[in-house]
Amino acid sequence: MNWLVEANVCPGLFYGTPAQDGFLIRIRTPGGWLNSEQGKAIATLLEQWHSTIQVTNRANLQIRGVQKSPTLEDFQTLQKLGLAAHNPSIDHLRNIMSSPTAGIDCQELIDTRQLVQELDNFIQNHPSIAELSPKFSIGIDGGGAVGIGTRSTIAWEHRYNEIQLSAIALNNWTNLTSSVCFRLALGGDKQLSDTDLLIEPKNCLSVVAALVTVYLDYVKQTPSINGKKPRMKHLLKDWGVEKYLEQVNSRLNHPLERNVTGSTLPTQPYFHLGIHPQKPAGLSYIGLSLRLGQLTATQLWGLVELSETFGSNQLRLTPWQTIILPDIPDEKVSELLPKLASLGLSASRGWDCAIVACGGKPGCAVAATATQIHATMLADYLNDRLTCNSPVNIHLTGCAKSCAQPSPAEITLLGTTIEQNGEIIEGYKVYIGDDKKSLKFPIFEGEFAKIPPIIAQFLISQKLQSSQQ
Repeated sequence: MNWLVEANVCPGLFYGTPAQDGFLIRIRTPGGWLNSEQGKAIATLLEQWHSTIQVTNRANLQIRGVQKSPTLEDFQTLQKLGLAAHNPSIDHLRNIMSSPTAGIDCQELIDTRQLVQELDNFIQNHPSIAELSPKFSIGIDGGGAVGIGTRSTIAWEHRYNEIQLSAIALNNWTNLTSSVCFRLALGGDKQLSDTDLLIEPKNCLSVVAALVTVYLDYVKQTPSINGKKPRMKHLLKDWGVEKYLEQVNSRLNHPLERNVTGSTLPTQPYFHLGIHPQKPAGLSYIGLSLRLGQLTATQLWGLVELSETFGSNQLRLTPWQTIILPDIPDEKVSELLPKLASLGLSASRGWDCAIVACGGKPGCAVAATATQIHATMLADYLNDRLTCNSPVNIHLTGCAKSCAQPSPAEITLLGTTIEQNGEIIEGYKVYIGDDKKSLKFPIFEGEFAKIPPIIAQFLISQKLQSSQQ
């Protein structure tokens, strides 16, 4: 085997995470950006490995069922293309998350692409950051129509990062040199805690460096928790936000501003899908739904070729397991749509875009159910029987860890086992509501075959348009 570093608890590229169906590897794509050269290299590897690829809920790429490690040449190619860290020891850290429409969003307050690159360079050039938990994450929201964090009006689109920077327009900036700043929030336990601290764009790198330095100090002082490195949620619980920020401020030349009025605007649901005008005028981006975030090598090759023919050789991955094709001349959109359809790709908001599932059996040893198979069956069932403009989010998870979606779902199917006629079979507990932890009991527990009709009946009762056959 050619794995270059010791395996970590979270998947990475330079070591294989073993699963029942082969190795799982993950490719980081900071900001979710993918150019055509990178796309071709990945598609070539998919063909060699006979695998499919999946866009994750952090806008990176995950490959399952790999039967042997990549070659040294494969690793070097990915490094040269910017798809792997030059220092393998930090490659396991979570992807830097940014709005997938950064730089083209008509409503954005600031283009965050340069900042994403600067922060990724910072991480790659500071190997001590590898001492942090692999869950360490940074999110940057430019204030546009497609945002990350908690600006969406539907909770399931929310994404949480340990360090979250969200652009706001200031009403009063007497002590600041910019009318647009980033508000700092800190993430833990699947929520963001606003600090009311404002960071000028020019100071973001130094502030994040101070946040990381203090975080590292805490990790070095704190024993492992159940064999795992302490995370931001543990720091905030032990120290509290104020103590943490006091230590961060002590490392800065200019203390951070607080209590300056400013607000973030909500984003509309599913704005990462469909056809939307972008900057500069005369161009559009097309957000494409992917079933469970999956792409075949053929589809990836096709998208890359279309990006070269119609666009700017660019693709954008989203944290909602979808993909954006940007920079399409408005007059070419109607010509492009049939070509996308021939690849099995659509810009519509069907059920595929709202059903989320973890790896499940057989890939995950702790999963109780074959969530990917069941999610596909459920999507087919609902697509045949129900249509609606804004699909309901349904999350299938093989265990209570809920790896596939960090935010609350509208309907949750939690995998379990059920005894039926003396036989143990796969089943689900079904929860209705945005937080299954608040519900003492599920509304239904049973084998999967019984569940799609029950869900459809519930959705119809919610006055969704029905085309039941």
